[in-house]
Amino acid sequence: MIASHAHINDLIGAALGAGGEAHRDKSDFSPDFWNLRTGLLGELAQKLANYRLTLTLTGDFNREIAASRAFRDYVRELLRAGGPIRFDPRPDLTPPLDGDLP
Repeated sequence: MIASHAHINDLIGAALGAGGEAHRDKSDFSPDFWNLRTGLLGELAQKLANYRLTLTLTGDFNREIAASRAFRDYVRELLRAGGPIRFDPRPDLTPPLDGDLP
């Protein structure tokens, strides 16, 4: 379970060893990971960008998006602008967002 700064470093190491890409399910992360106030998601995104790595996430993020406007906006920006964190493009796994992306 990815729940700390040390776990983030392990994930980065695994991505480096896998040619720059990692694939993880939402269930691989602690529930607090998706709370932007913990700083964990931001740290992961920054390290992925620094090392030019990508992480593709699968799983249902509907609850997190509904519970946090900040998280919803963060996901919206990732989907709009791209970045090191991506969501599985399958319609049943891509987080639904209210309205079209800007």
